[in-house]
Amino acid sequence: MKQRKSMSKWLLSVMMLALVLSACSTGNNGSGGDSPSNADNPGAAVSEPGDPFGTYDPPITIDAVRYVGEEVKFPAGQDIKDNVWTELYKEMGINLNYKWIVTGSEQYESKLNIAIASNDLPDIMQVNATQLRQLADAGQLEDLTAAFDNYASEDLKMVMDIEKNALPSATFDGKLLAIPSTQPVIGGSAPLVWVREDWMEKLNLPEPSSMDDLIAIAEAFAKQDPDGNGKADTYGLALTKDIGLNASSVGFFNGFGGFPQIWVEDAAGNLQFGSIQPEMKEALGKLQEMFQNKLIDPEFGVKDTVKVFESVTTNKIGMIIGPSWYPAWPLWDMVKEDENVKWKSYPVPSVDGGAATVQMPFAVSQYYVVKKGYSNPEVIVKLANLYYEKLYSENAEFDKYGQVVEGDTSIGVNKYSLVEVVNPNKDLIRQEELEKALESGSDAEISSAETVIMYKEFQEYLAGNNPLGWSGYAANGPDGSMKQLRLLNDEGKVTTNAYVGAPTETMADRKATLDRLEQETFIKIILGEASLDSFDEFVANWKKLGGDQITEEVNAWKAAR
Repeated sequence: MKQRKSMSKWLLSVMMLALVLSACSTGNNGSGGDSPSNADNPGAAVSEPGDPFGTYDPPITIDAVRYVGEEVKFPAGQDIKDNVWTELYKEMGINLNYKWIVTGSEQYESKLNIAIASNDLPDIMQVNATQLRQLADAGQLEDLTAAFDNYASEDLKMVMDIEKNALPSATFDGKLLAIPSTQPVIGGSAPLVWVREDWMEKLNLPEPSSMDDLIAIAEAFAKQDPDGNGKADTYGLALTKDIGLNASSVGFFNGFGGFPQIWVEDAAGNLQFGSIQPEMKEALGKLQEMFQNKLIDPEFGVKDTVKVFESVTTNKIGMIIGPSWYPAWPLWDMVKEDENVKWKSYPVPSVDGGAATVQMPFAVSQYYVVKKGYSNPEVIVKLANLYYEKLYSENAEFDKYGQVVEGDTSIGVNKYSLVEVVNPNKDLIRQEELEKALESGSDAEISSAETVIMYKEFQEYLAGNNPLGWSGYAANGPDGSMKQLRLLNDEGKVTTNAYVGAPTETMADRKATLDRLEQETFIKIILGEASLDSFDEFVANWKKLGGDQITEEVNAWKAAR
């Protein structure tokens, strides 16, 4: 027995020496290479600080899945499996292998749900908050706590510090189980009022400074023939069927102090669900009245965003509530066809006058996770580092990894990256830098290559040489929509969801039912198929069907933070 113990110690010493020599010979320097120690002990390489951009030698392989948006284009000779980003990964010793690829986020979510249910998981995947909770509860994810601590670049740490709730939203029982995909949601989601300025001028209407003004404009657009065709074929305010889920109605509710589908603090500091608050009832009553007065398209209840955009671009609707990027689509489709068409954005007015507080979602809706047992979990952190480094850091190569021009077409190659992490304040910073650059006539103080490109486009547009620049200028120029959002943000008039945790147990079980109840009730009220007082019945049913339990769970989460 004694001899066997001595032999075991000797063998262990030899194996340890071999591993040390092997690690030295690969030149990993703690970069997380796929060494034997990693294969035998997944996650071992993340236990000490390493190079955030270190190369793997020998190379490692990642099995991944993803979706590609329908709008994504590729330069000649490239596709999603072979492009500038996959080549960059290879230079880092990372071979990216896609198990499957689908078109569109809905197909992706559906197929990933099947993969989760059948336990057919890739090494790395993008998940939503519900899927993250499901995988975490099942113990199917690698702990990324040490990986982030030891491999996150300073830029990545800075981004997560800006959105202080990002990492906590991905943390379960003290373990970081995902890298949050932070996004600049203020520019992408916070609502503004977009109005046909040429119609306002024709009808001599004042700018909207209260909800009464907004409704008066809607009535004029519906009843005073703003397009001059002698027909009663225009409507005042665009509305989609997704009441409380789409900016067209969210912004309207915000004007009355309502905040659908997010959690807000009450006077006592407790969290309450915005959709069931009395301000929502007041706004629904006004929408019902506007529908009865034919200020809203009578077919809105079956129209999604694309269908509503068709009504806007065919001169049927003169006002739409939506995010800052509407000049790119759908408004540019009109402006390029008719130079007499003018659109202007305004802050959403409040029912009491002045700018209302508007809502935006939490800056994280998607997460990147690593399957339990994968030998190099730190690679997800390094991919996040790389994305920020190549697009937004001082060493950015935006004209190679962000946006390239092929002929007359500008192609966003940044969409090929497997991982995406963006400064939540990017849109605000960009607008401010552009405004200052236009004032000074110099791009010397601009911090990103992306913004430099836009500045040059603005100069061409203002010189009359680039009509395509209208959409960017309308959104990011000195008087554009992002400037309005920046001012609102500075005034503290942009709010977000006060609950940023993963779905609670009852949320996971009941939220879909409660959301369906909300949608059905709101639509019926607006259409006049249900009385306004049915809102009170909805609130009571929401509470009984799981809402009260969810509220308890949400407030328990808040108390535990």
